[in-house]
Amino acid sequence: MIRVLHGEDEYSRSEALAKIRESAGPEEVRDPNTTVFEGRGFKLIDVIGAARVVPFMADRRVVIVHGVLGRMQKRDKTLGNDWRDLAEMLGDIPATTELVFVEEVSLRENGIALKSVGPSARVQEYRVRRRGELESWIRDRFAHYGAETTRDAVARIAWLAGADSRLLDQEIKKLALYAGDREVTQSDVDLMVPDAREASIFAAVDAVLERRPAVAMKLLYSLLSGGSSVQSVLSMLARQVRLLILTIELNQHGIQKEELGKRIGLTNRYALDKTMRQSVNFSTDHLANILRRLLAADLAIKQGEMDERLAVEILIGELSTA
Repeated sequence: MIRVLHGEDEYSRSEALAKIRESAGPEEVRDPNTTVFEGRGFKLIDVIGAARVVPFMADRRVVIVHGVLGRMQKRDKTLGNDWRDLAEMLGDIPATTELVFVEEVSLRENGIALKSVGPSARVQEYRVRRRGELESWIRDRFAHYGAETTRDAVARIAWLAGADSRLLDQEIKKLALYAGDREVTQSDVDLMVPDAREASIFAAVDAVLERRPAVAMKLLYSLLSGGSSVQSVLSMLARQVRLLILTIELNQHGIQKEELGKRIGLTNRYALDKTMRQSVNFSTDHLANILRRLLAADLAIKQGEMDERLAVEILIGELSTA
């Protein structure tokens, strides 16, 4: 059987590949019946030769090929001409072989790469999940570990870890063990997941920039009573404003989303999506004015002209109603 596993969700893709490898039989015969091709030094004839080998003391043989289809899609000139015969050569693969093509990028549905593996190939895309899909996956993952959770907890952990399935799985497993027989709550997430306090600061920043004064003040008081410093609140607000300014300027130059995220240093897809959505609500002049007011508040605090708590309360109140 021919299989294609492609897409940016590395963890889900790796899980699927692990299950296929298990089909080669018990662990003691798995390695002799598994061949992996990586890098750029192998040829089509090497892959086909490995795929034709009869399984040793097992029902299945697994041959895994990394990166070839992605290079075909890009029309990589360094890929040997022999790969043009891929579709023809795949017809000789015995039924006892699982030939698996693995790609870190999504392949075009009607592109040359997927056409080359033929219509009978089983193709599975593991793309990064959007918000609704992600929260559904999180709920299923909690159930996988025998745990129940609240909607608030699901939303919270999705915000913290974004679409990183591997990180999410680690944190979900930890929370399931911590909660035991009871329901996992948002408080559990805040306690057990790293950087939860920083995430609360982000939420406060969002409320300020989205002009929700009641929410902004509530989150500010929660942060301060929980031990966050005034300086950390000011720093996070300043950071998000700078990101918004950079996002607006890069958008104006036609920079695409993925490249934009790399340039401003946002690898969390959810945070990047949120920043891009926020950016359409502001002008660079307005954001520059916010930065000036942040600087003024910071100077007033450091020069002893105003109590730091009072200064940040006034600033948050003014900025979230402006």
